[in-house]
This record gives sequence, C-alpha cells and structure tokens, in this order.
Amino acid sequence: MKRIIGIIVALVVVVAVAFGLMHRNDQSDGRAADGRLNVVSSFSIINQISEEIGGKYVNAHTITAIGADQHDYDPTPTDVKRTQDAAIVFANGLNLEKGGSGWFDKLMKTTDKHAGKEIFNVTDGIKTIKLTTAGVAGQDNPHAWNGVLEGKTYAANIAKVLEKKDPAHKAYYAKRATAYEAKLQKLYDKWHAKFAALPADDKKLVTQEGAMAYFARDFGLKPYFIWEIDTESNGTPSQIRTLVEALQGEKVRATFIEQGESDKPMQTVISQIHSHIAGELWTDSVSKQSGVVPTYYDLLNHNAQTIYDGLTSK
Repeated sequence: MKRIIGIIVALVVVVAVAFGLMHRNDQSDGRAADGRLNVVSSFSIINQISEEIGGKYVNAHTITAIGADQHDYDPTPTDVKRTQDAAIVFANGLNLEKGGSGWFDKLMKTTDKHAGKEIFNVTDGIKTIKLTTAGVAGQDNPHAWNGVLEGKTYAANIAKVLEKKDPAHKAYYAKRATAYEAKLQKLYDKWHAKFAALPADDKKLVTQEGAMAYFARDFGLKPYFIWEIDTESNGTPSQIRTLVEALQGEKVRATFIEQGESDKPMQTVISQIHSHIAGELWTDSVSKQSGVVPTYYDLLNHNAQTIYDGLTSK
C-alpha cells in the first residue's frame, strides 16, 4: 500500500511541476511582485513562526495544508509553484520530512532546491530526544516544536536565515526574533512554575502518540504513550498492553489525545487504568485563523493549559 501511495505522490508531483514550469516567469529572484522574500515551510507550525519573524518583508506559505497529514501529503500545483519561486524552504529536519511517502524530497528534487542553498533545517542546535521503539530506536524524535524552549531555537534559526538572505532588513528580523523569543521565554516561565509545584505523582503525561516528549522535558513531566511515532501500526493491541502494564497500579490523574485523532486506543487504555481523557492537544498543526490555535504561541499555551488542567483535576 505504501508503495502505491508513493507512486501516486510521485506522479502528482511530476504533473504539478510541469504545470508550474509552464506558468512561471523565465527568471525568479525568490521575491514576490511586491518585493517580499518568498518563503515556504514544510508544515504550518514552522510557517507560522516564519511569519512572526519575517513580518512585512516575508511572503510566507506552508506547503502542507493546515490540518493535513504531513507524512503523506500530496503537493498541489500551487504548492509546487510556490516552492519553485521560493528563496527559502524551511524544514524541520530530525527525519520528519524523510518519513511517509517521501513527498518532500521528491518535491525538493523536482523544484531544484538544495540543502544549505535554499533548504534550511530549523532544529539545528536543539538537544534531541532519542526514540526508543524497536525499529526506530536511537533516531531523533522529530517533534521538537512541541517544546517551548525548543521553539525559541526554531525562531533563532529562522531569523538567522532571513538575515542572511535579506541583509537589507537584518535589523528588522533580529528585533522581531528577540521579541518573539522573549515572549516564548515568558510563557515557559509561567508554566514551569505551575508544573514545578505539582506533586511528583501527578506529573505523568499520558498521550496516544509520543509527540510531547520535548514538552515533558521542558516542564519536568514523565511522558507515556501508546505509540511513539506515526507508522502504519498505531494503537495496536501490543502497544496498548505495554502502556497499560506500565501504568498498572499507578495513579493516573488524566490522559490526553491528539486533535484530529480517534480516541479509541486511549478509551481502551483508560478502561483498564481507571482514568479519563482530559482534552485534546494540538501537536502537528496550527488551526485556521478562526480556530482554537491560529498561532504557534496559541498552540503552546493551549497545550500547557489543557495538560495542567488535566493534571490538577479532582
């Protein structure tokens, strides 16, 4: 099935590239018609941070649509055109874009984008957490954006690239990055004090996917999960049994599910450990402007509030 999906994605990219080549200017300097720097990001969270740092001098777009599965995304002709015209492509790195159908690498190859020239990883410098599941053990957990302190590194890396690519506005980007990092630090300080005050027995962070490892590290919580990273086998009986056994006899104040995911695996877990689902976490995408978490800051604050409320519920 994965092979078929990969073939379909490859065909979509080829057709989209052909479409884009027929509708692009003979030369592209990486700027929009109004002079702004064209920037695309592999998914919406990175894009939102680039908007925060780039401000009025950046024409920013996400390749993966808001709410779409970033592992098996099918780029549209518009995605291809934007990527072709981009001066910068921001990627997460840590193997995130290497998984699924491989659509990202195919898109980069067919649009002639290269690491270090147009493609930049925004996780450089982050102290990574290693995966422990058989088959991927030792690889980096890619979900660093869910940590608040790690988000500061994302912002700093984005600012560095923007300053290099658009030196005329270097001071502008640096000023916005400093302010944004300070905002994230203030958010961290607020929630760190709250989580630090919790009893040790109430610091279990139980989720379906292991996407909150960096958040847990930031705030001194102990992460538990049903599956560690997305594969074709999420929520198997074996995975559920392993989590239930790890939590058997423990007090589990609350559990959490990821927005957009079925809660059936966690329902099976809580039926055996006498707990409840306290809320949804946004772990892979911001929402639309009219939604719950239209910005990255909103996403971090929402997740912290949801987890704290769950861990302090009676």
